Amino acid sequence: MSGPAEHRRHVAVHVTGIVQGVGMRPFVYREARAHRIAGWVLNAPDGVHIDAVGSAPDIEAFLEGLRGHAPAAARIDAVSVRDMECPDEPEPGDPRFTILASDADGARTTLVSPDIATCDDCLRELFDPADRRYHYPFINCTNCGPRFTIIRSLPYDRAATSMDAFPMCPECAAEYADPADRRFHAQPDACFACGPHITWREHGRGAAGAPALGTTREESDAIIERCAELLENGGIVAIKGLGGFHLACSAEDAGAVRELRRRKRRSGKPFAIMVRTVRDAQSLCSVDAQERELLAGSVRPIVLLARAGREGGIDLAYDVARDLPEIGVMLPYTPLQHLIMAACARRGIRALVMTSGNISGEPIETDDDDAWRRLGPIADALLGNDRAILSRYDDSVVRCAGGLVLPVRRARGYAPRPLPLPRIEPTCSPAAPSKRRPSRWCATIRTGAPRASCPSISAISSGAPPSKRGAMPSGAWNPCSA
Repeated sequence: MSGPAEHRRHVAVHVTGIVQGVGMRPFVYREARAHRIAGWVLNAPDGVHIDAVGSAPDIEAFLEGLRGHAPAAARIDAVSVRDMECPDEPEPGDPRFTILASDADGARTTLVSPDIATCDDCLRELFDPADRRYHYPFINCTNCGPRFTIIRSLPYDRAATSMDAFPMCPECAAEYADPADRRFHAQPDACFACGPHITWREHGRGAAGAPALGTTREESDAIIERCAELLENGGIVAIKGLGGFHLACSAEDAGAVRELRRRKRRSGKPFAIMVRTVRDAQSLCSVDAQERELLAGSVRPIVLLARAGREGGIDLAYDVARDLPEIGVMLPYTPLQHLIMAACARRGIRALVMTSGNISGEPIETDDDDAWRRLGPIADALLGNDRAILSRYDDSVVRCAGGLVLPVRRARGYAPRPLPLPRIEPTCSPAAPSKRRPSRWCATIRTGAPRASCPSISAISSGAPPSKRGAMPSGAWNPCSA
């Protein structure tokens, strides 16, 4: 940055949208350095703020870069620019640009990023024996990993997440501080030495109620191998995911699937399954280009796919979806799921039932101790971890039709991304509900309403006790509970 002050420009930039937890500050930092911009960037409750000084052409190029090259997981709603008085000429060769500590003051209006499926770079490291995070079940970077489910408050910083219980080791801290590293300012950054670890509880094994902890790679691998062994032998395992627990069994074991239905008291609704690859999904179902992108993308919802049994395909147990023409299929989206599916594949298991870990009529379990107590009568073992889930979050379910992606349940990977909604204004008072007359509103719909965040909730039964709020009331319609 050089030249007379009249050819320089100083701007204050405010970026709004989904701009926290998506690598926005590292991206801004790199763009600033690339365009010889001095100044700073910080997170605030209302978005990302930037102070930038440079030559007028460099500032224009920098702003164009912000608008056109943002991280894939970001969604920029607006970039507002305000010209400021130029400061004195800096010292020669001094285009300093820094990431400042977050500003916690102000109204909390910024949008929160959904959780993001494990990226290809992290997946390569996960299965690379030479990498220090080889087989680490919580590997992540600025491009992937937990976001919404671990956030306690905004702005998004490690101290405001459930990762605050895990101080970074020197190696992780060095990556976090290195602008050239993929984990530069990655808030959930961790490894075996400093991060969360998986746990294992099994009926009839170990001290009562005391979980085994996978603090080393060897201990962690042993837990995952025991999980796969139990699944191979017809067992049922409660497995902690991003937003809650799944109940898992081999989808190819007819006895295990029947037993899961019996224990969970789920007689009719289909189960969703997890397979390791798109090719495995194609061995069961028809998969077009749009469905393939959904299965293997950064969201990875449960995709309802038309059956198309093929020679050599997975021999799915009848009771998974019985005679329904569709099967709900998803691919692994966490490092732990990738490790479990790999361990199962070594034992010849190509598909797992992965259904919501909850008692019928209640919300998905999120706490390890509560899950062991409540899901213990259903599961033979529980694979948990010591990272707290702060937001309950079920799997999304979608169907493709006519070139459109139709949400059946909008949750993990989509929520809390907002949706544009029409404005709804009450035009009459609601009548008091009774047994013969349900509560009802009259409304007028107008355009131009603000966006609304729409995570899936199991129910809106305000009369339920706090521990059961969100539970689906008896007889209510539950959209494809997976």
